[in-house]
Amino acid sequence: MYTVCLGLTASLLYGLLGLALVRAVDGAAEGTLFWVDYALSFDTLISFGLALGTAFIIFDSQEVIPKTIEGAFTSSASLPPDYFKQRARFRSLRRSVTFSGVFIVAGFYVFQQCQFPHAGLPEALMLFSAAAHWGLGVYVGRKLFYAAMMLRSLLTVAVTENLFKTRKLDEINSYVHVTSTLTIICSYLHVRGYYKGPFLYHGIFGQGAKIAFILMAIIATPVLIAFSVYSRVVLNKLYADSIKLESDALHLALSDEALSPFEKRYYMIEYDKMVKDELRHSLKLTLADVPLGITLLVMVLEPMIK
Repeated sequence: MYTVCLGLTASLLYGLLGLALVRAVDGAAEGTLFWVDYALSFDTLISFGLALGTAFIIFDSQEVIPKTIEGAFTSSASLPPDYFKQRARFRSLRRSVTFSGVFIVAGFYVFQQCQFPHAGLPEALMLFSAAAHWGLGVYVGRKLFYAAMMLRSLLTVAVTENLFKTRKLDEINSYVHVTSTLTIICSYLHVRGYYKGPFLYHGIFGQGAKIAFILMAIIATPVLIAFSVYSRVVLNKLYADSIKLESDALHLALSDEALSPFEKRYYMIEYDKMVKDELRHSLKLTLADVPLGITLLVMVLEPMIK
């Protein structure tokens, strides 16, 4: 919550500084027009603030998934080579800067072609925030994509201890919910604000440039689906393997004639409880995918429905 508030505050300060600058250079009337565009007409104040907040969260908590995975599998030899390959890509500063830089340039060109309604300094300030939003969105999307690839690499891992009993991987599920929800909200507000914004469309693409505003949703949709689905598939698989490991141990224990009937019943009750917990956990993860899919569909289609 703190980082989201920090992003919204940064966006507000940018808007207020822009307002003061436009008023000082072009007059009070132009300053007011800039503020109306920034805060209301294009919803930039909120969408840019959420983009900054989401990027801050991703940057600040980017080690959650690697640390959780490596904490669960204490021996690095038990993790597949592909995991370390994807982790290196996930952490790569060069890749983050390159991808974000490319989309900042692309965003600047697209928004310049669309033409904000007030030329000069107000347009330059709106161009900067809009293009920066694309760069931030790609930074978040790239991090989530490689996080999904790290999780996918765990599908081949051999489970040697009961991970479900200790719930060592549950933090991944919380991380997925927070980042996915913020990314969905941020992408939706960006698409809605700019798709319906009062651009002049005097560029070479005319009204056809509107399709570019769906780009954020097009990029975000498969990334969020992969991130969400892989996290659930991997957790279910690892926890199911843990249950199987416990089942084998129970079978071995029950075959021990030295155990009393009371001890054998105790083992069976503990196993039954663990299996029921695992079923509830799997159902909870499955149901969580339903609103995500519906939200993604609405996010893409709603701006195009008049």
